[in-house]
Amino acid sequence: MQCLNFLVKCVNYGQNQNKMSKKPNKVDVVFDYLELMKLEINKRFGETATKKDILKHLIERGMIDPRRLRNYMIIADFDKRLHFNKGNRTHTFMDLSIKYKVSESQAQNIVYKYRKKAKASENITY
Repeated sequence: MQCLNFLVKCVNYGQNQNKMSKKPNKVDVVFDYLELMKLEINKRFGETATKKDILKHLIERGMIDPRRLRNYMIIADFDKRLHFNKGNRTHTFMDLSIKYKVSESQAQNIVYKYRKKAKASENITY
């Protein structure tokens, strides 16, 4: 069940970032996709699949673009580092640009533009 929850988060983040797909997916389609992924992952890795195994499977199948994972990690690191840097956004974006080898403005664009796309309400219609 833990893997299924992780898959939901991956789908929520990965959906609707492509410029061609502007319409959110229906919840039925998402659950069908999750069941299919659960079967494939259980067949490949067994019941003890880790989060790394799931991400590896999704990347190898071309279902998640590695840049999307990088963007997700930049956003997650931004939240952690902002607390460490005592709310100083400038230092936080400098740290992110060094760690992920992107420019500071690119790190800012990722944080400000892609953060809302990680919400389920942006990607799935209920």
